[in-house]
Parts: sequence; structure tokens; C-alpha cells
Amino acid sequence: MQRRLFIILAVAAMSVTLVHAHGDATHITGTITAIEGDHIQIKDQAGKTVMVMLEKTTKYLKSKTPATRADLKVGTRVLIDAKMDEKMKMYAAEEVTIGVTEAAKPDAAKTGTTKAK
Repeated sequence: MQRRLFIILAVAAMSVTLVHAHGDATHITGTITAIEGDHIQIKDQAGKTVMVMLEKTTKYLKSKTPATRADLKVGTRVLIDAKMDEKMKMYAAEEVTIGVTEAAKPDAAKTGTTKAK
């Protein structure tokens, strides 16, 4: 009985640590519609346009490996952890996870099928 209680408490403590790791960051998921200097525009899942600042400290990931800002392209799907910059009234990206860069395109050899890249 004590062992089960210990395991439950240990799992609960680890869960709190994982939730705390993201802190008060806002998650923004969508597709990049524009890249303008140190800002990107995202069309989120609700269809709303969101402007996000890219900081010098912003981390970039692609397939769980380090990436760079140069990997960001219009049309790329991203998941951004960001905090609201109250002074600028805009989100500031802490971490950008880069997803699929292109939608599936028709396969020239077979009509009616798509080929994912």
C-alpha cells in the first residue's frame, strides 16, 4: 500500500514539473503566411492572423532536432510557444517547432493520388 502511494506521489510530482516546464507560454499552431524581418504572421487553426516576434533567444526545432530561422518559409506549419510582450502588444516566440513545409501535391504518374514530401 505504501509503495503504491509513493509511486502515485512520484508520478504526480513529475507531472507538475512537466507542466511547469512550459510555464505560462501560449501555444500558437498554424501556417506561416508572411515573414517580415523579425516578425512572422501565422494563420492559426481558427483562421485568425497572429503576429509573432522572433527573438535572438528563440529556439527552433524540426523533427525534434535543432533548426534555424532560415528553415522558416511561407506555407510552413508551425507550433510556437510564445509569451505576450505587454510593451509591444505582440507575442514573442520562445520556441518554434517547424512542421510540414508543403501540402501534398498530385502525383504526375497517377491521377487522383497525392504524393507527400
